Amino acid sequence: MSSKIEQENPSQDRILVVDDELDVNISLHMVLETNGFKVDSYSDPREVLQNFRPGVYGLIILDIKMPHLNGLALYRELKKIDHNAKICFLTAGEMFYGDYSDIFNSVGADGFMRKPIENQKLVERVRKIISS
Repeated sequence: MSSKIEQENPSQDRILVVDDELDVNISLHMVLETNGFKVDSYSDPREVLQNFRPGVYGLIILDIKMPHLNGLALYRELKKIDHNAKICFLTAGEMFYGDYSDIFNSVGADGFMRKPIENQKLVERVRKIISS
């Protein structure tokens, strides 16, 4: 699932989701869209780098473990392009309390969420991060 990222005015209600697991990607896309967000979804982080433009998204949600380019490396590349981008990591539960929680804080991530996440909690967390 992918869509072309186009230059436009910054939009707080526009979300970029990057997760290589198609079922997770589709689920996040549907839940966020149903709750009034405009969503662009990618399963390949390399495509994001080819198409990303600064100032388009209110929030970027990144999976950590992805082929070709992991979420932390993608985070660093996106921050080079748009240092003001709000980025939240999404990770499997078993990874959440391990080494990654310290890394999330050290790189200055705007948030992190654990998979699986209930739909309402996802929406609440997204709104909280966007408004911060």
